Amino acid sequence: MAIQLDQNWPGASDDDENEDPYTDRAEVRRIAGDLHELLKKLTTSSGVPVTEYAVAPGDPVPGPQLPPGAGSLPDLQAHCALNQEQMGQWQAAMQYGTAAFSAYSMLIGEPGTTSGLYAGLNKQAEESFDAVLEIARTSQTAEQATEEATSRQA
Repeated sequence: MAIQLDQNWPGASDDDENEDPYTDRAEVRRIAGDLHELLKKLTTSSGVPVTEYAVAPGDPVPGPQLPPGAGSLPDLQAHCALNQEQMGQWQAAMQYGTAAFSAYSMLIGEPGTTSGLYAGLNKQAEESFDAVLEIARTSQTAEQATEEATSRQA
């Protein structure tokens, strides 16, 4: 699917020379705030291992209800790294442990690195958040420079 330009998007047309490009910096900052909140969900540990549930005796075991924050990068790095010692010392367990660790390293990534796909996703999300804020800063700086240049010419 190709990205298509919305013809009704304000400031998107190059045809009208009277149309000034406009950036609603308050809206851009609001969007950046929303992105930041989503990013926190990806990067903040829930502090609760997702394998533990508190259930009263006789109560049904809950379904796939996970604690808030489950699936964040720190949770996955803390609770999903398996090694051969955890799997056991027989041949099949050791091979499974090697395969599980390899998959973990490629999909999740070791703590402090961006080598795994999920760790890389978090890094890209953080860079996107920074880029959206930079849009607002650049727009404001350009507008101020234009105003200063206009006032000097007057």
